[in-house]
Amino acid sequence: MTITISLLLLLWSASIQEEGEKAELVGREMCVVCHDLTDPFQKTPHAPVECEVCHGPGSLHAESGGAESISLRGGVVSSTVKMCLSCHAMGEEQVADYVRSPHGKSQVSCLDCHQMHQDKSGFGLLKMATLPLCTNCHKSAEAEFRQPYHHPVLEGGMSCLDCHSPHSDPRRSVRRLEVTPQYGCVSCHADKRGPFAFEHPPGKTNGCQECHTAHGAFNSMLLIRSEVHQLCLECHSLTPGLATSQPPSFHDIRSSRYRNCTVCHREIHGSYMDPTLTR
Repeated sequence: MTITISLLLLLWSASIQEEGEKAELVGREMCVVCHDLTDPFQKTPHAPVECEVCHGPGSLHAESGGAESISLRGGVVSSTVKMCLSCHAMGEEQVADYVRSPHGKSQVSCLDCHQMHQDKSGFGLLKMATLPLCTNCHKSAEAEFRQPYHHPVLEGGMSCLDCHSPHSDPRRSVRRLEVTPQYGCVSCHADKRGPFAFEHPPGKTNGCQECHTAHGAFNSMLLIRSEVHQLCLECHSLTPGLATSQPPSFHDIRSSRYRNCTVCHREIHGSYMDPTLTR
């Protein structure tokens, strides 16, 4: 850790000199003359890191008594992200993928969600708890969670991070990000995981959201249609180009007895016994 920090300091100092700046490294001892770096900073993972690793050489700032401003190196989103990734490029969250993630492509800075000097949330140096932090931008998702049928996020039963990874490239099959049964949804709905002897193709090919909404809906079971037969007939019909079987002739959809397909086809996600998913 010490070697890495020293190397970064040398590299950044060299780059500053190449740009014609006269600022030099002064060390934390100079910073603490004015800046209180005890609690709560000492309780964060950044406490062992030299201030100038993130803020750059501080001699001009110190000599001017603070008149010469000093903030994060670079001053733009891309520079801030690059600076953070110099340390946070590895680990379970695959933060190195951030630049290819939806947040990265939208120029969301690390500092829009995180703070370096204190941890108000108790997790990940977030500026606030996960729910208000996410819904501050994702208003449509918050509205969906207020629909009659929804995942219990607003009630505190789940967190956005249970299903989503804010740093990852969606093209990678990483934990939590994928919505296909092999990954995200079946971490809770384990009985839908399979593999089944007789699969229902939509679940494997297009994912759970072929039939269900992810956040909330006005329909029971978070279905995208209000009636089951309407959903089934989107595939099981005479629609050209769909390689699926249509209901047999005795299934008269005009009759209410045939409109709830899952009364008979109970194993709609997959069956170990019957190709028609009836048992």
